[in-house]
Amino acid sequence: MIYADYAAAAPISDRVYDVLCRTSRDTFGNPSSAHSFGRTAAAAVDRAREQTAALLGCEPDEVYFTSGGTESDNHAVRFAAGRGLLTSAIEHPAVLRSAEAYAAQVRLVSPEASGAVPAERVRELLAIHPDTALVSLMYANNETGVIQPVRDAADAAHAAGALVHCDAVQGVGHVMPTVRELGCDLLSVSGHKFHAPKGIGALYIRKEVTRKIAPFHYGGGQERGLRSGTLPVPLIAAFGEACAEALERRADDDRRVCALRDRIAAELLEIPDSVRIGGGETMPGILNIAFAGTYGENLMLLCDLRGVCLSTGSACHAGDDTPSHVLAAMGVPEEFLTSSIRISIGRYTTEEDAGRISETVRDCVRLARG
Repeated sequence: MIYADYAAAAPISDRVYDVLCRTSRDTFGNPSSAHSFGRTAAAAVDRAREQTAALLGCEPDEVYFTSGGTESDNHAVRFAAGRGLLTSAIEHPAVLRSAEAYAAQVRLVSPEASGAVPAERVRELLAIHPDTALVSLMYANNETGVIQPVRDAADAAHAAGALVHCDAVQGVGHVMPTVRELGCDLLSVSGHKFHAPKGIGALYIRKEVTRKIAPFHYGGGQERGLRSGTLPVPLIAAFGEACAEALERRADDDRRVCALRDRIAAELLEIPDSVRIGGGETMPGILNIAFAGTYGENLMLLCDLRGVCLSTGSACHAGDDTPSHVLAAMGVPEEFLTSSIRISIGRYTTEEDAGRISETVRDCVRLARG
């Protein structure tokens, strides 16, 4: 079986797995305890916080560990509770649904046909709606891989007196600007996107705005009073190790993966009536491609039966097989709207894998078209 769904979850690395297992066995003390077992656990958490900060380009005390991207997004968006929020129509449901739940007014910016959100439109809407408390814009879209103009949007937001949140779940672990360079005040991270275990993530909160953030939930006062609850030390230690490994490897990994993705794209675009969805600067391992005369879900299942696991561009949330809200917002033509698949590759994808992916998709498109 060949795995081509890294954008959904990346396999845990050997190095991270070793840290997870060793910490689970040996570092079992509660990091809030004052005795030596507790201090050992606290030291493991401190080390992971430093590793995370090094990857993000921030201070360790600006890192708050969470259960993953969805929790981080929800806590960040909750800053706009009862006030105005500006976000894009292509955000992850963790941002869109929490915005509907918390914000008094939600204003959506539509992307251009390329999949990029125009920063000028963000600036225009901020001028029209001065009550905006938060601008939330993802670093890279999870379906198309298109990288968004976060820095330009952040400059516009700060000029208007709003804070900025960036869902960087698809970006962290790859070559991307630091939180300072992005200009964001909050940034969401999820470990399972870059070879850490599931169930662990982080929220960066710029030190100067921490006092404006309400506690995530209440209890014993862990995470400097913002997220109470006993810390999952093994998961945190593994997350930190994944951050350290990414910092060492990401430039070489991204360069190699980008070349493999471009090879797959070139081979699949030779298929008649095919189109690549998303343009401009994109994440190295994400390819969204559609084939007229097919249905994405069927194509995905056919590929799975032939040993290639990929995803569909028709995002199915909770059993809903309506077309992707991302592709619809981009204005993708009807013949491609439900016929797209997402191929996402990564660190462990080989040249042979890339060839098998292209060959399998080509055969399945031919079969699906009858």
